[in-house]
Amino acid sequence: MKKKMDAVTKAKLIYLIELLVIAIAFLVIGILELLAILKINTVILTIFNWLTLFGGLWLIIDFVWIMVSKKRRLKASILDKSLLLPLGIYLITFDLICLIGNIDKVSQYDVYRFGVSAVLLYVFIIYTFEAIYHWFKPIPGFIEDIQKADEEDQKAAAKKLENKEVAPEENKQEENKE
Repeated sequence: MKKKMDAVTKAKLIYLIELLVIAIAFLVIGILELLAILKINTVILTIFNWLTLFGGLWLIIDFVWIMVSKKRRLKASILDKSLLLPLGIYLITFDLICLIGNIDKVSQYDVYRFGVSAVLLYVFIIYTFEAIYHWFKPIPGFIEDIQKADEEDQKAAAKKLENKEVAPEENKQEENKE
């Protein structure tokens, strides 16, 4: 008979697989972009620049927020935010150079090719590391949430079992009344 996996281990496994799948997706797209197999048109590159400009700004704000807020620090991983901080700085710099520098997206496509690939491959490295690291050192808020959900499930199962036990007794009492 198989031993049932506890909720924390199951959640850690799902999180590990999720991070690895996302990491592999970033790796594949990064390699395809680096080898110029996947060529992005100029409209998409401009949209990429604007989105990642605000995304990079958010990564920096998120890092500052976790460093300032004690409550947030207890729930999230400082390491995760620290690993993304250089990415935020890079994205803002890269996007400003591309947008303000008015880099010609057609003749200087290699700037984008290497710049975008660097981002995608860096994210692959971060997510792969986080998948392995968080298997051994889970995010504190993640474990708390899993334990709360598991306790609620156990309470619901106990209540359901209690209702099943009470129901047959009520049926016997009703039969005795007749």
